Amino acid sequence: MEHTITKLADCEYELRIELPHEEATPAIEEAYEHARQTLTIEGFRKGKAPIELIRQRYGAKIEADALEKFGERLAQQILREHQLTLLSGPDLVDLQRSAERIGFTYRYATLPELTVDLSDIRLQKPVYEVSPEEVDAELENLLLRYGTVEEVEEVSDFSHEVTLRFQPMDPATGMPLLGQEGEELTVALYDEELLPQLREQLLHARRGESFPFQLAAEGEGSPQQYLVHVQAIRRIRPAEPTPEFVEQLSGGQLHTVEELREYLRQELQRQWDQHTRSLVRSQLQGELLRRYPFEPPRALVQSMFQSLVQSLQRGELRIPEEYARQGHEGIARFLSGLAHLQARQFVLELLLLRQYDVRLSEAEITTLAQTLGTSPETLKAQLREDPELYYDLQRRKLWNMLLEQVHVEPIAYADYVQHRSNP
Repeated sequence: MEHTITKLADCEYELRIELPHEEATPAIEEAYEHARQTLTIEGFRKGKAPIELIRQRYGAKIEADALEKFGERLAQQILREHQLTLLSGPDLVDLQRSAERIGFTYRYATLPELTVDLSDIRLQKPVYEVSPEEVDAELENLLLRYGTVEEVEEVSDFSHEVTLRFQPMDPATGMPLLGQEGEELTVALYDEELLPQLREQLLHARRGESFPFQLAAEGEGSPQQYLVHVQAIRRIRPAEPTPEFVEQLSGGQLHTVEELREYLRQELQRQWDQHTRSLVRSQLQGELLRRYPFEPPRALVQSMFQSLVQSLQRGELRIPEEYARQGHEGIARFLSGLAHLQARQFVLELLLLRQYDVRLSEAEITTLAQTLGTSPETLKAQLREDPELYYDLQRRKLWNMLLEQVHVEPIAYADYVQHRSNP
């Protein structure tokens, strides 16, 4: 048997296997014997039909199937010997057969031939310190969430919750659309994520009032017009920040308002630190993708594209306005670009995991098990049953390890944002 490997693209290869026909004869004969034991042929008991009769009736299919299975075993064996990480394949693309020789041609995708060097990479880490004003705002929201509620007739400030019914409306007539039920929704005016225009319109609104409201549509559709009915208004009276409130809220872990403020400051700072660390990781990933350009396997890009389409259909993905305005062509172009980027990121991670031989140590598994409140043996069983979980833990360890190996320069968060917006 002889084989040759030809590089077709950065990650895609062709494997050609050639061998004398006689080397495949045992596999073909074994396939005939298996067919003999399983086929039912009129006039013969199962397993007793003559091989020549089976060859005459079913020979072409039996031998083709046998050769495909035989060739796949050979291909898998060769690729294992080369210690490759397969991204797809091997897929049979050609089978040539004569009385003397058999030739198989397979295509497969693997990691690109790259070695990543981190030695001269320079990154910026934005530094953010939570301000007393942010702690005050967080404490105010907390007091509102645990405050008392009373029904009122009018919204006097932003410490209110309002129950609304959104009724689709015909913009031409100003009348509700027949046959379309309205949707009820309760909004909190103190929620910073509430649409600003709706928030302002509700200020000083009264129970029983109605007003038109336009909601921007996703994609290239026209904005949807609604007639909004104010059904109920509740004023939230904030809880009193007393030591009793603090102890009840914290289950006895905190005792004074100052202790609560310090806890809130630490939590906000922890969230910011996680955010800034993710920004540094994104910088590193982007820098590596820039320094090491390669074309990901087409099959992988197509798989990513189909997954994004499904996410879009489920409403889990938003299309940027500049692409949505271009209709189906713009949406397809956005999804294609995103699929290509995701495929490159996935391949790059696999390449780094292999280059740095990232594995979870016994000590790391034990520590993680203690954090999760389970035993190391139980966690190991879960990791065996769920390869995706193990892969996620590998990825987390990989990026933490990489960030420890590159030079990271602290920079004020405001300067970081300005630098990124004006590169």
